[in-house]
Order: sequence, then C-alpha cells, then structure tokens
Amino acid sequence: MPNLVNRGMLGLVAVIIAGCASPGFHVEGANAGDTQQCLYLANIDQTPVIDDNTILAKMKGRGGYKRIDLVNKCVGLRISDGFSYATSTQQLCIQDALRVFSGGGEFCAIKQIVTIDDNEAKGLLAKR
Repeated sequence: MPNLVNRGMLGLVAVIIAGCASPGFHVEGANAGDTQQCLYLANIDQTPVIDDNTILAKMKGRGGYKRIDLVNKCVGLRISDGFSYATSTQQLCIQDALRVFSGGGEFCAIKQIVTIDDNEAKGLLAKR
C-alpha cells in the first residue's frame, strides 16, 4: 500500500509541475504592460529617476525594466535624483513610501509597477 501512495503523490507532483510549465502559466509582471505588486530588492540593478512622477527600475540579468509610477508628483525627486525607502520584506511594493533625498524629504506613494519593453525604457531614459 505505501508504494501506491508514493506513486500517487509523485504523479500529483508531476501534474502540478507540468501545469506550471504550460503556456497558460503566467508569472506576475513577465510581459510588457503587466503590473505587479512588488519587486525583489536583490533583483534591482539601478533606479534612475525620470521625473517627479516616474522611476525606472532596471532589473539584473535579463530581468528587463519596470516603470514605477507615483500617485502624485513627488516634488524634488528629479532634482535630487534619488530616494530612500524602508522595508522589512526585502521587496519594494506599491504600498511602500519613498522619501526624496533632498527638499525636506517629501514622502511619495507608489501607484503602480509596470513591466515595460526596451524601447519604452530607452524613451524614458532620453527624457532625463
């Protein structure tokens, strides 16, 4: 009887793995235009500030680019060209607040994180 249980469990695991590898399986933020809730900090390579409303996250390796849109204009973000944040989860998420380096340290909220293609990223970087 134990062999039947073990074979049954292995079969179930194989079905789950095959389902995840199928074309219908979707990873959050994998395609241009997709939004996601968070970015793992370890996967972020650079975060150039585009303007007071937009930050570009260049991901490590072949991770591509994410556009971080802010809820409101974050005064001084572009001039200071930097921000800080505090998190205990090793992720930067849409509910996290960003703090501008200069200009009184204004706090800004993330509206959304959107996967973008290389062409959009180049266009954004050209606006800097």
